[in-house]
Amino acid sequence: MTTIVIPAREKSTRLPEKLLLTVKGKPVIRWTVENCLNVKGINKVVVATDSERIKDALKDLNVDVFLTPSTLKSGSDRISYILDEIDDEDIINVQGDEPLLNPKDLENLAQVLKDEDIVSMYHPIKSEEEFLNPNVVKVVLDKNEYALYFSRSPIPYPRDNFFNRYIKHVFNKHIGVYGYKKEILKKFSSELKHAPIEDIEKLEQLRFLYYGYSIKMVKASSDTLGIDTQEDFEKFKNIIEGRR
Repeated sequence: MTTIVIPAREKSTRLPEKLLLTVKGKPVIRWTVENCLNVKGINKVVVATDSERIKDALKDLNVDVFLTPSTLKSGSDRISYILDEIDDEDIINVQGDEPLLNPKDLENLAQVLKDEDIVSMYHPIKSEEEFLNPNVVKVVLDKNEYALYFSRSPIPYPRDNFFNRYIKHVFNKHIGVYGYKKEILKKFSSELKHAPIEDIEKLEQLRFLYYGYSIKMVKASSDTLGIDTQEDFEKFKNIIEGRR
């Protein structure tokens, strides 16, 4: 079976307390958790947070909420801290600021994880503006759809300015959802030191690549919206308020 774990840190550099910003009376973290509760075939949904306020915002939902130290640097570190509380061998990490993921994509990810150690998701980039945006993480894939590298920079770089020629083939956005075997996460927290490329890019998944692990990438059926900035939050708010 599979457990979805949602790491939820209260403080954020680019958008302070973003998980507690409300739309239609519900904080972002609650939108994310309720969406994950719609995923079929999942054993349980767990939240790992450093915030009593976030815990309180979820108190009436059917989820386990564990408090973790605020000093932990990444979502994977936060999940690793509570691993002894998780019985399942397959774990899916959904960031607390990803409230619009398609539940069917998470169901598909869980299926792929049965035969892989680490999995994640991507979606084709649709515009040059998105490609150049450092808040959009890019991933380069090999022919078998394993990740070669992740970056905030525009990669692969179109040296001859042929962006439009290649857009349908090689420019992909990384969607920050991960699936891992429990043993891999134990190694991540206890054996794998922070990698230089991870600290430079501020992308925790680079630690796995640095130490030689493979990350199988799964194409998402639709794009999503991670909330990193005020602009992202306004987009999310418009989407939710536009629903009937």
